[in-house]
Amino acid sequence: MKLTGKGGSIVKGCAAALIALLALRILLWLLPCAALKQFMQRENSTRFYDRNGVLLQVRPLEEGLRREYYPLKDIPEAIGKAFIAAEDKNFYLHPGVDFFSIVRAFMQNRRAGHTVSGASTITMQLVRLIYPRTGRATVRTKFVEMLRAFRIEAKLSKHKILELYLNNLPFGFQVEGIGSAARAFYGVTPDKLTDEQIARLALIPRRPVQYAPEKTFVYPNLCPHFIRHVEDEYRTQGKRLPDALTLSIDSALVTETEKNIQKKISEFKDSRIHNGAALALDNLTGEILVWAGNASFDDSAHSGQIDGVLVQNQPGSSMKPFLYALALEHGFSPADSLPDIPQDFGSFGVYVPLNFNNCYNGPVRFRVALASSLNVPAVYLLHELGMESYLSCLQALGFASLAAQKDSLGLSLALGGADVSLYEMARAFSVFPNDGVLHKNTILKASGKPGGSGGGSRVYQADTARVLCDILSDKNARELGFGHARVFDTPYPAIFKTGTSNQFQNIIALGATSRVTVGVWMGNFEGQTVVGKTGSSIPAEIVRALLDELTKRYGADDFLQPEDYRKERVCALSGLAAGPACPATAEEYVRAARDSCTWHSLQGGLVQVQYPSEYQHWAHSRNFAGSIAGNSARLQIVYPRNGAVFIYDPTLPASVQMLQVQAVGGASESASLYADGELVGTASGVLSWNLPLARGTHTIAVECAGEESVSSFTVK
Repeated sequence: MKLTGKGGSIVKGCAAALIALLALRILLWLLPCAALKQFMQRENSTRFYDRNGVLLQVRPLEEGLRREYYPLKDIPEAIGKAFIAAEDKNFYLHPGVDFFSIVRAFMQNRRAGHTVSGASTITMQLVRLIYPRTGRATVRTKFVEMLRAFRIEAKLSKHKILELYLNNLPFGFQVEGIGSAARAFYGVTPDKLTDEQIARLALIPRRPVQYAPEKTFVYPNLCPHFIRHVEDEYRTQGKRLPDALTLSIDSALVTETEKNIQKKISEFKDSRIHNGAALALDNLTGEILVWAGNASFDDSAHSGQIDGVLVQNQPGSSMKPFLYALALEHGFSPADSLPDIPQDFGSFGVYVPLNFNNCYNGPVRFRVALASSLNVPAVYLLHELGMESYLSCLQALGFASLAAQKDSLGLSLALGGADVSLYEMARAFSVFPNDGVLHKNTILKASGKPGGSGGGSRVYQADTARVLCDILSDKNARELGFGHARVFDTPYPAIFKTGTSNQFQNIIALGATSRVTVGVWMGNFEGQTVVGKTGSSIPAEIVRALLDELTKRYGADDFLQPEDYRKERVCALSGLAAGPACPATAEEYVRAARDSCTWHSLQGGLVQVQYPSEYQHWAHSRNFAGSIAGNSARLQIVYPRNGAVFIYDPTLPASVQMLQVQAVGGASESASLYADGELVGTASGVLSWNLPLARGTHTIAVECAGEESVSSFTVK
């Protein structure tokens, strides 16, 4: 049937209007809308949760504003219905502008003589959030807002429009969005609101001062140092913080650790210990379980907001395991005897290390030297291995802070004479229970898969790490340096290493089981001396408390045994294969069969000991029972080392400014010293001469049975 006349014209007109509206809607959908895009991408408050779902913080935005974002699927349907009923009953029926409501409001306002009803839809209210008004509302302003409402409806679904509206609606009192309103006014999340509370919240945006209940909720501020670190990580990576993050941290354990740190600070307040920090890592997943940057974030008197986990300090002897592990990689053996005797390692400048108790123990096995934290053997190892080799190893272990110090580092690096962070130390220490692999650590709760967030990199051979675990868990090997400290006597397998910086400003302790690694630093941010002695048992007790608690949760397996090593009985003094004359022996890991001990012999039924010649000066300075092998080593000047530099002090008499030249080895009992070609004198037995200091560069030579050793030094 063909429509003609007036009826046909109406139909054609309606069809044309519909086509025009459809074309307009398509055009509005196609045209970009920068303001809407920017609005949808604006920053929201991040909700930080710990690994157990405990709310740690709701991150404030500018001037303390909080705007939490919840997807519409996480907002109860009753909330959407309440706001639609209060603001826009025809929300799902109109295209952004409700013309019927406009006509109704016009008639009501005209009869009353003043405004009694509005006609703004939820979409138009959203428009005013995206395009805030800058002056009075005029007919032109409202017309533009209507056009923008059409545009938003063309671009977004009703679902998305309602979601944006509910999450950005101002409630006054620095609160935006239904999520922040539910928390600020009632202390709950949207899904926990009652019907009465929902009805009240639907009224607040109209007149916040009139309808808003009193704000009683106090936002938590848990784990502030760690959350600041998380924010910095996202910022560094150029990533935006999401609306919610479940972190790896255990807030209850962090709080308990902060209390333990504060307890120790109070206990040692007279020792100028004002600050402390702790870090615990899951070796399996790489998760950061504890990050306590200080005893109290709010302690302004002692810079509580500074994060002690990231502050760089000298770690002292706690750094030694990394050097000893490198020595094993370069052919040293756990059974080797290392020289713990006075010696200098001069090159551009003289470096003479001392043990912390100013005592020297002569020959000390590798295991005992590390476990008892002796200084001289550590410097000896670094001198033998070379600085470049050790620095490359430390770089592989993640010590990024050393890059800026590289040119100023010397052999004191063997004793922790560099500034590094607790984070770097604990992470590097975890390489030992991780079989030589440095895992990546994650700030987020992990899935439980091994290797952290993306695996790791191998730094040491698995056997090297296993030998180190065996040494650092050896209570007997620690006895020489520490006695039997109860803090290290754990009922589960655990490794420990402690350290104190050379001026006693920092005390640090590291500990690990097969599952977790813990590090604790204590001191003060002013750099003042603390305790005045080693004092490393103070943080060690906090490490022990953390290991105890974490072992209850995760357990602790025995450390794995090395595969390419075997246990062999060796002489406790020489480290060589034990012979019938050796008075004390020990079982030690070795890779290959060792030569029999030549240090001990039986003479007339009595045990005699003969030390290598490099120990003659050490032996001469003590009440020594034994003899020295005169030709057991090549002739060598051991002091001063070639290239050493000394300073002449003009305020002291020349007669007291003497240099003691020391040599060892040689095929004869006597040797002669020449200085700048002139004979100084001849010595027998212990090869030692006193040489007056004189400014300038000098060459000395020791001659013994046709053999010569030469060294040069400078006096400034």
